[in-house]
Amino acid sequence: MSGKPPRLSDLLRARAPGGAPVGLLLDSWAEVEGAVLADTGRAREALSAAAKALPPVAGAIADRRTLAAAVVSARGEVFHADVAYLALLPDSLDLRPLLKRALREGPVVSLIEGAAGAAFAAWVGDAKAAAHWPLDAEAGAALRAGPERLVVVVSAPSRSSELARRAARTLDLTALEARLAEALLFAPNLDVAAADAGVGRETARDALRRINAKMGVRRTPELIARLIGVMCAAQGEPADDEGLAETALGLTPAEARVAALVAKGATSPEAAQTLNLSAETVKTHMKSVLAKTNAKGAKDLARLLAEARELVAFASAAEPVFGVEEGGGRLRVVPSLDGDRRIALIDYGPYDAEPVFVFHGAAAGRRLPEAFRARLIAAGLRPMVIQRPGFGLTDPANGDYVAAGAGDMAAVVERLKLKSAHMLARDTGVPVALEFANAYPERLGRAVLLNPHAPIALEEERETLVAAVQRHLLRNPELVATFAEFLRRQATTELLERILAKMLEEAPADIQALEDPLVRRFLIRDIQALCARSAYGFAAEHAAYANGWSPPDRPRAWTVAMSTGLPGLIEPTWLPSGDLRVVRLQGAGLLPQFTHPVQLARLVAA
Repeated sequence: MSGKPPRLSDLLRARAPGGAPVGLLLDSWAEVEGAVLADTGRAREALSAAAKALPPVAGAIADRRTLAAAVVSARGEVFHADVAYLALLPDSLDLRPLLKRALREGPVVSLIEGAAGAAFAAWVGDAKAAAHWPLDAEAGAALRAGPERLVVVVSAPSRSSELARRAARTLDLTALEARLAEALLFAPNLDVAAADAGVGRETARDALRRINAKMGVRRTPELIARLIGVMCAAQGEPADDEGLAETALGLTPAEARVAALVAKGATSPEAAQTLNLSAETVKTHMKSVLAKTNAKGAKDLARLLAEARELVAFASAAEPVFGVEEGGGRLRVVPSLDGDRRIALIDYGPYDAEPVFVFHGAAAGRRLPEAFRARLIAAGLRPMVIQRPGFGLTDPANGDYVAAGAGDMAAVVERLKLKSAHMLARDTGVPVALEFANAYPERLGRAVLLNPHAPIALEEERETLVAAVQRHLLRNPELVATFAEFLRRQATTELLERILAKMLEEAPADIQALEDPLVRRFLIRDIQALCARSAYGFAAEHAAYANGWSPPDRPRAWTVAMSTGLPGLIEPTWLPSGDLRVVRLQGAGLLPQFTHPVQLARLVAA
């Protein structure tokens, strides 16, 4: 026998639990570690292949108000329907061809015609396929009450004035801008939208310019797509809009290529140049696209594609969840300093208090636990959690990830008209924090670093699962993105509970906190929302370490909080500091925001 370690691909085939290969990391880490070290290239290929066999999104969280649902027969008889469905489709008889197709072929996503001739994306499937959806008790009973019954789910966030108002508040639109934005969702042109909003054409034109600037877009189709995306706050985003236009909108490949570009804001001449087509060919394709989709123009096409994107992402998730996220706060979205990207944050107020940027971790922390939030506010602070590039709803960054993350913090200071902000940074977010302090010192007040992750060259050989993964997998930049996507696609409740138990086993305080089902649910939903769109943030942040990140030279006064319940943490003497104050959080582990909220809030307020 050669004694060679098995290939990771062989381990995944032979040992991984069905449908959940990440279980192999938890149950047989030593063998996985050996396989990765023996052949990093093949390990990357094996992880990539395993990820592609998984659903594109693991845990998708949707606001129930973005969807309308009904249980119907193949003849269009309605056995159960929510209020939103009846408002959209008072008569389901026209769905009969689609219903029969779903019985014959399996679940389908297609366009349907709703009230007043408006088109919407709908998912249709039988009882077996519909088990995937979190239906309420009445819908479930109606579905089981007879044979050949189907579920129809319609994506219609644009029909909800409540969601439109929430999106307007998220984007800091004025009352006039909010009315105009909502009117633009269905109005055929700006004149009609202005009339619906109760303003004149020139007033509407000025308001539209301000809306575009706030949302970082150039044209109305792009604005509509962005608005729908904010309404469906926690959904994933499939990258293949052309494929989506073919399958969900019923377009030919040539039509789909044109439609995808126009829906993103391209003019017909721009689309012709990009696709190397004549202007007449593009016009012909667009005429066919509008006829097939019943769209009233480019911006209506953008609405349809955005709503179909959200529906398909939710329908293809391993674990869809309806509900409103816990944790309070106000979601806000602002453009980056150059206006090319959007930056998301949760703002907890009050608006007249001293702002403090509270960092999320590598995979959790998008929302603050209630006890910690309340302590910060009681100390006269306004906590704000900025989602770093590629996390949550913040767009990925081109180029230097660390510089982009620091620039995003500066953009929030400028866009929200803050003089400066204090900072509580943690874990692998420390490179962004140090770069913000280095590049924008005048915008930073007090700074606290919580369990800062040292440059990888200084990491000790800690014998825990988390440390081993970071030591062997995340030292290899070419493995980072593949490994992150492999994990993201399996982030269901059941597996996250296992992963959290394994990660937090080092600290008794964390184990005790995790015994509370409310804490577990809070953490799991938080992880799923932070990583729903992509694995870019997690991968880019760890790639910065893998590529040899080192702190900038500018010295600064730092307060560093170190959890004593985490063995092997490196002392923060590597920090460039003119004044270093180290505070020990006795017994704390990875979750001091849950287990030590009073001590942590005092450090930030001191």
